Amino acid sequence: MVIEDVDGSLYKPLRAGFYRAKIDTDIVQFQILDWDSAFFGMTIAEILPNRLATRELEQVIAHMKNAGVKLAYWASAPDDEESQRAARACHGFLADKKTTFVMELGPGNPPARSSGWLVEEYTDAVPNNELESLAVEAGIYSRFRMDSRISEEKFVELYKLWILNSTNRRMADAVLVVRRGGRIVGMVTVKDENGAGDIGLIAADAGMRGNKLGFSLVHAAQEWARKKGLKRAQVVTQGENIAACKLYEKCGYRAAKTENFYHFWIP
Repeated sequence: MVIEDVDGSLYKPLRAGFYRAKIDTDIVQFQILDWDSAFFGMTIAEILPNRLATRELEQVIAHMKNAGVKLAYWASAPDDEESQRAARACHGFLADKKTTFVMELGPGNPPARSSGWLVEEYTDAVPNNELESLAVEAGIYSRFRMDSRISEEKFVELYKLWILNSTNRRMADAVLVVRRGGRIVGMVTVKDENGAGDIGLIAADAGMRGNKLGFSLVHAAQEWARKKGLKRAQVVTQGENIAACKLYEKCGYRAAKTENFYHFWIP
């Protein structure tokens, strides 16, 4: 059972260039993402305003084309119909309906029930094959998999890199795992993200469906945050991942923010 993939926190640009496109009296910015560009082997940018009319978006795309951008991401406001019309008019691919779930960790919100599974910390700096497989499986709803113009090979490489950078503590403070018969059958990565206990990747082996392992993994993430003195828990997931959304709601989280995440391929 795949519980979760959270690609929103996978990486932060090591260095980014900002560009300004003049549109009437407004200044609209886009940002070149150096990490993404190096990894995928093409210039990739992020459109920064989350609300744009069709003419504005067309001009931003034209400026990105002049800058050599091949792929652009846009996290747009789903409640702004004008922006959604603009995305469709400019041939955007709706790669993800991203949802941020949050939970206060005060006494009024007890942790999710553990369901009896023993969760322990993975201490090796390098993931084993089981962790790599779980990380890749966690990405089945990722926008990097949903977009058919991104190769399966690069998608797999991306998620193996994610779990590597979690076990070596570059992207996570801890990797928590559940073993059965000596084999890892579930895992969750956690970190302190600006004072919140943030879940990065969380997944369970397909053979564990119906065994409440997901509840135990979420419980472990919440308890990790409480022991660190954090007052809030959070996770970003895909709207298409219905099982994950329901799991978080049952564990006390509430949906706090949604974004329609588009990909624009620029010829």
